[in-house]
Amino acid sequence: MSQSPEIKIYRAELCARDWIEVHTDEQATKIRAVGCMEVLKLLRQMQDQHGVAPNSWPLPIGVSHAELLLKEVLLKMRGQWDFPYKEAELCHCRGIPTQVVDQAIVSGAHTTEIVSRQTSASTACGTCRPDVQAIIDFRLKNPA
Repeated sequence: MSQSPEIKIYRAELCARDWIEVHTDEQATKIRAVGCMEVLKLLRQMQDQHGVAPNSWPLPIGVSHAELLLKEVLLKMRGQWDFPYKEAELCHCRGIPTQVVDQAIVSGAHTTEIVSRQTSASTACGTCRPDVQAIIDFRLKNPA
């Protein structure tokens, strides 16, 4: 009896807007995406320049939402995705989930002030501000 290959799925998403998935098994790698023209254009550009296998693609160095999502998927595929904050809730005073802060950063809030304005995270006691900054730094750092 033959065993079906194990399929691994790597996903990055800007909630209710754009997502990129890579499905891999021993035989093939498939990319699926739903998104704006920027996401779809970036994926097409990477395929045209580096081939259809995303495991050979370089990490994007820009900070647009499309580049941040693609970088996340590629790092997850390589086993290098190590998000700096592990708890579900980032701002305990305001009850702001980590995902809300992260999504704001992916959407373009690239300073703690803008994240605070958009999410209200770190607007009470401020002790989570270093965690917000750590997520910004993690998302925006250029790959080594």
